Amino acid sequence: MLKVFLYIFFLSAVGITAFLIFLNFILTKIFFLPHTENKETPDVYNLNYLNRFVTTAHHKKVQVWDINPDADGPVLIGIHGWANTASSLLPLAAHMPKHRRICLINTRSHGESDDEKYMNLVKYAEDITALIQDLEKNSENFSGVVLAGHSLGGAAVLWTASRDKRVKGVVTIGTFADLETMMRDGFIQDKLPKGFIGSLITYIEFRIGERMKNISPLETVKLYTGPVLLVHGTKDEVVEFTDSNKIYKESRRENAAHFVMKGFGHSDLLKEEALAERIEEFLQKNNL
Repeated sequence: MLKVFLYIFFLSAVGITAFLIFLNFILTKIFFLPHTENKETPDVYNLNYLNRFVTTAHHKKVQVWDINPDADGPVLIGIHGWANTASSLLPLAAHMPKHRRICLINTRSHGESDDEKYMNLVKYAEDITALIQDLEKNSENFSGVVLAGHSLGGAAVLWTASRDKRVKGVVTIGTFADLETMMRDGFIQDKLPKGFIGSLITYIEFRIGERMKNISPLETVKLYTGPVLLVHGTKDEVVEFTDSNKIYKESRRENAAHFVMKGFGHSDLLKEEALAERIEEFLQKNNL
């Protein structure tokens, strides 16, 4: 009887181990991000900047382009999307007024920042928080920050803002509404068995240490009560335009605004002067 029990226990252990190995394999495919290099630097746009580094989680360094570093007022922090870099936000920064101090951060595995084996929304938020802490510690007359994030960066800034009172305003650009829905749709497109997807979602939440619902814009936009500007292109080929409508409806307050950019896709809108003008209008209206 003991031998039978041990045999069953052994088979169960082997099965569980094999299942966890398979889950880790899937997780690697999802979150492993080869190092993404900058395509341009602020020099291309004749911007006044410092190229510096901030220490984030696990003693890693992340690159920051500190534009107009001597300017007063809340610092506008720009965060890129997945598999992109701070260079994608340079056209936007170049269109902003010169009296704005703007910090463009390269999260881990981007630009000149240190590598990270697996990147995700939580780690994006860690890098943003590290920069906020650095600014508070080293800036004279620190008066808070405004966060502007593109795509995944937008989700990260909303979650950061929902937990950090130093954030005075938020701009999201082409941001998805619900993280779990987006990932489920991706798994279905990759033809993963539907019965397996639920277990995979649970395992991902265990590994990142957060429920997807709690870090999704549909939830965090309700938790953050400061001014929010939601930007989305009607021809977005990556994140459906309707996602911004969903987030806007959940904001349920007067200090939330929705800026629709007709005919623009997921990233081309970052180069438009009209976007910079709308962001500046939003900042001035809210005394930021």
